[in-house]
Amino acid sequence: MLANRMQYIVFFQGKQIIDKLQTLPLDVAYVSSKQGYAVVYGDKEQEQNYKKQLKDVKGFKFFGPSQLFDENLNF
Repeated sequence: MLANRMQYIVFFQGKQIIDKLQTLPLDVAYVSSKQGYAVVYGDKEQEQNYKKQLKDVKGFKFFGPSQLFDENLNF
């Protein structure tokens, strides 16, 4: 069974958001504290749930799909 996964970018300011990302059912692929973003993978159906949980965390700026993610590649 294949899961419908997406790559998301999370822009943030501060360290609280990194701790919250690690508690969510997301796979954190990369975190750049200096530039203030993280690359995460998660289920496409849960996108609204992720946004809802992150919007109240201090330092959260933006959550959205990555422009580099290619849906046609499936490995």
